[in-house]
Amino acid sequence: MKSKLIVLGALTLAVNTAQAIHNAQHVYCVILAGGVGERLWPLSRQSKPKQLLAVGQTETLLEQSIDRVRSIVPQKNIRVCTTQQHTQGVADLVGDSIGNIIIEPGSRNTGPAILLSCCEIYEKDPQAVIVFLPADPFIPTKDTHIFSQFLEHAIDFVTHNDRIALFGAKPTYAATGYGYIEFDDMVQGQSPFPVKKFHEKPSLARAQEYIQSKTMLWNIGMFCAKASVFIDEFKQLASEMYDGVVSYRAGSTSYDAIKSDSIDYAVMEKSSRVSVLPVDFSWCDVGNIEIFLSIKNVCGGLNVSNVFETESHNNLVDVPNKLVALIGVDDLCIVETDHVLLITKRDEAEKVRAIVKQLKQKELTEYL
Repeated sequence: MKSKLIVLGALTLAVNTAQAIHNAQHVYCVILAGGVGERLWPLSRQSKPKQLLAVGQTETLLEQSIDRVRSIVPQKNIRVCTTQQHTQGVADLVGDSIGNIIIEPGSRNTGPAILLSCCEIYEKDPQAVIVFLPADPFIPTKDTHIFSQFLEHAIDFVTHNDRIALFGAKPTYAATGYGYIEFDDMVQGQSPFPVKKFHEKPSLARAQEYIQSKTMLWNIGMFCAKASVFIDEFKQLASEMYDGVVSYRAGSTSYDAIKSDSIDYAVMEKSSRVSVLPVDFSWCDVGNIEIFLSIKNVCGGLNVSNVFETESHNNLVDVPNKLVALIGVDDLCIVETDHVLLITKRDEAEKVRAIVKQLKQKELTEYL
């Protein structure tokens, strides 16, 4: 199946664009940028993960994520949470445009990363409201304004309610690669709506059922709440993780000893304080090399002047320093880096992780 940029349908939501965010000095944004992005190999490597890759002509996914919150969050309150090995790369790229980098000694999934961020910010500002955003989705620049409106609405909601507000995207096709959020639309009042249940990545048949429902949304990993609410929920629902992070910050345990788990499993799926805001902006999870190249092509980031084809169709080529001649082949992704040539069918791009696994098993770390 060919990937597509996900353009959401028109969802109705009353957003007061003139409403100022309550005490903006207490609003923070943490961009989660700790992943490697193995499914984007060989473009995404240990030394340069996918959030540091440019999608269009110049700006990286991380820079785009930061740009989207500039009109709402003071620069000094913007943070990037990343692992020790990527700290220098993040600092070189965006160090002058954010307030601070929150450093994880290693990767322990999103749960510890979020709790560590909350503890560090809360210690300095107990009134903090924190927005958590992943560094790797693609949202077109033309949709920045509507994204900002939804973000303002979510921040205002959690400022006045001790709840966690998630963003949920209305499904546009039967996706099997995303988790789903079921919400209760019978509650009186304006969204966000209370979450009824989280659903794991479904089978195709189940996904086809989900898209017929008016109360099912994709979980796109964007959410906000008061720092105190996040910390309380970790303390109550993920006490082992909470104790581990507290001990690490006190210098009495290593970060590697902290339980590794996602925020979804650790807190969200157990919490009774989660609401979801249906959002209406174009969004795409840059989940594999085919999607990345498709977006890059739309944004004008692929050099097509060196690609010559005959009886060939629907190919994506990212080979910057060679002439590429394609004869009688269709639906391929072709990528070349300094030491790697990748050729895959577009609809088989997810399987690149099998190659990464083989490289790890053979300890060929120079290619990772």
